[in-house]
This record gives sequence, structure tokens and C-alpha cells, in this order.
Amino acid sequence: MNSAVNLDEVNRELYARNAELAARNKTLSLLRKIDDITLTALETGDMTRKIAGVLAKEFYYPFVAVAVRERSGRKLIWQSVACLDRSARLCHIPGDWKPIPLTKIKNACVRCLRTSRPAVVERVSDVIGESVTAQTVALIERAGEIKDTLLFPLSADKSVIGILVVGLNRRATELSRYERDTFSSLLNLVTIAIQKAQTYSSLLETTLKLRSANRKLKELDALKTEFLSIATHQLRTPLAVTKGYIAMLEGGMLGKLNPKQKQTVRTVEQSNEQLILLVNHLLDLTRIESGRLQVRPEPVVAQELITWTVDFLRPRALEKHLTLDAKLSTVPPVMADPEKLKEVLMNLIDNALKYTEAGGVTISLDLADGRARISVKDTGYGLTASDKARMFEMFSTGSASKHVKTTSGVGLYVCRKILEAMGGDIMAESKGKGRGSTFTVTLPLVQSKS
Repeated sequence: MNSAVNLDEVNRELYARNAELAARNKTLSLLRKIDDITLTALETGDMTRKIAGVLAKEFYYPFVAVAVRERSGRKLIWQSVACLDRSARLCHIPGDWKPIPLTKIKNACVRCLRTSRPAVVERVSDVIGESVTAQTVALIERAGEIKDTLLFPLSADKSVIGILVVGLNRRATELSRYERDTFSSLLNLVTIAIQKAQTYSSLLETTLKLRSANRKLKELDALKTEFLSIATHQLRTPLAVTKGYIAMLEGGMLGKLNPKQKQTVRTVEQSNEQLILLVNHLLDLTRIESGRLQVRPEPVVAQELITWTVDFLRPRALEKHLTLDAKLSTVPPVMADPEKLKEVLMNLIDNALKYTEAGGVTISLDLADGRARISVKDTGYGLTASDKARMFEMFSTGSASKHVKTTSGVGLYVCRKILEAMGGDIMAESKGKGRGSTFTVTLPLVQSKS
């Protein structure tokens, strides 16, 4: 007799455990479905619609909805509403319901959000009455025979980000253990899913804004480039006229000049050449930015170009009581655009004189690794490690720029681009601040015909 009683108890316990295991397996299966949704759906509306549909069909809930707190924190916005009719057919009501202002404290969703606690209400109108007409509320109640409505706060980081609403066709006290266990596990998963979707939406919105801003910046940059090109072209004409009159004065075509007048004309010529150099840099800059920079390489005797540039700039060196020397080895002709190479040399030597207060500048020419090497070495302010890292970037002026009156920050950038277009290269070296610097240009030699 006792053994029969014991067997009955064992069977009951086994049945209870099997039922509990089945419920847990069912819960895990549902959670996997929800997890799959979070992995495949990215937008908040799509994700919550799928979650609401799964819950409605799994438990035959006649009404499931998700309301998410607006980013500003002033409203609850309905993201999805799923209904199951008496024939267990699922339908999704369009998400054009009016948001619920958080000032409507009589609304059950607002109260649930404020208390951060689950709630049960009898009338669906207490939940959705602020968002739809009375006719819609009545239709939902009748279609699903809703008796109780559950509200679950979706909490994250000590704040409620939304509300899960579940309409029942029975009383809340009749919920099965499986349902209760599922809800306790489900809420965190739904909350994480909504946070993920909101993060994606925020990133997408930010990306669209950045694309729009980038497009506008490109348009403004194109307008700036066009304006700069037009302005510099217009500057070239008066500068060319000035250069012509200077040549006439120096040649005595307008009368003989005394030594003082010659010196004045020479100073004007140097200033005019510096302006021409700046205008050429700006023109080259606009061409570089628009992809229209053109070079026409041809055999060039580098010694001749260097000698001309040194002779032209020597008066400026004398004005600053600096030496300007050239140590030129005989090297074969280089492949370069003569006007562009002249522009590079003018810029490098002019910079060396500008950034040197005592000592002098030495220009050398020799061969290195089968290429022509031109070095411009000065005893000026020198370069810091930061200067060397940014020296050839656009609008980079360097730490020593505070010592000079004018600097555009585009010269070295343009020089680098010109040299690269001609197959050349440029680098800067310095032993440190106050210890001078050396700018070295390498150019390809003219290839001999075999």
C-alpha cells in the first residue's frame, strides 16, 4: 500500500517537472524567435511589429502593442499594434495612431511609465483612448473580447523607454505559469531590441545629415574653387602689365634712371614677382582641387634655372644681409616642366630667405641614386617634429610663421603636387628649432635613347 502511494507521488512529481520543462522549452523557443527578430530587423517599427505579431500568435492574445518614448521624452509613440480575431487571424493596424503626451496622467500608459511598475486595467480605452476614436476602441474590444489589459514598462538604465501592452480575452489572474515566466524573461529582450533599433535609427539619421552636410560643403568648396580661379586669373592681367612697365623702366625705354631709381624699380620688380608667384600658386591650387593640374615635361638644364633664380633673388638676400650661394655640379638634363620647376625653385629659395635672419642660404645640385638632387639649405628658424609632419599639407604654416610678415600656407603643398606630377619628390630635414632646415627636391633624368 505504501509503495503504491509513493509511486503516485513520484508520478505526480515527474509530471510536474515534465510540465515545467515543457514550459521552459516553450519559453526558450519563443525567446529564440524574438532574438532572431532582433538580429534581422533594424528599424524600430519593423522590429516591434514582428515582436507584437509573435506574441499575439503564440498566446492567442487579441491585442498586443508597443509604445516607445519619443527622443525628446515628451510623448509615447505607438510603434506597432497587432490584433488577433476570434479566428486566430493576425492583422496589424496601421501605425498612424496619435502619440500620447506624457502630460496625460489619466492615461494608463503614462501612469505605468511614471511608476515604472506593471499594471492591469480593465478598459482598453484607458490605454489607447488618447490615440484613436471611440469607435476604434469599441471595435478592438468587441473583436477580441478583451477583459483585462496588461501594461509592462520597458526599463533601461533606470529609465522607461517604452510600454508593452497586452490585451487578454480572460482575466489577468488566469495567466499560466508559462506566460508569467515568459514575460519576466521577455521584457529585457524587447527592451534591448528597441534600444538597438533606436541606435540604428539614430545612426541612420546622423549619416543622412552628414551626407547632406558633406554635399553642401562640396558645393561650397566647388564655388570657392571657381571664385578663386576667376579672381586669380583677373589678377594676372594687371600683374603682367606691371611687369611689362618694370621691364621698360629697367631697359631705359622711358628714360635713364639714376642709381636710387634703379634700386626702387628693382624692389618693385621683386614685390611684383612675389605676387605673381602667389597668384600662380593659387591658380595651381584650384587646378589641383579640380583635377586639372597639367605639367608638360621636357628636357631642362637644371643648372640654368637655378642660376637664374639665384641671380634674381640675390638682391633680396643682400637687403637682409644674407649670403646666397649656389654649388652646382654638372648633371644631365632633367625631365620637368620648365615654368613649373621655376615656380618650385622660386618658392623654396624665397621661403629660405624669408625664414632666415642671419647667415645665409645655399643651393646645391648633384646626382643621387640616378636622379638629380636639388637642395636648398638655410641657417634659419628650423623645423620642429610637428612642422615636418605637416609641412607639405595645405594651409600648413609651421611654428616659425609668427616671425614672418606674409605666408599663404599653400606654397609647399603646391610644390609637392607639381613635383609629384613631374615624377619628382620633395622632403624637409632639420636638426631642430633654430638650427636651420634643408629642402631637397629629386627629379628624373632624361632617359637616353638606346
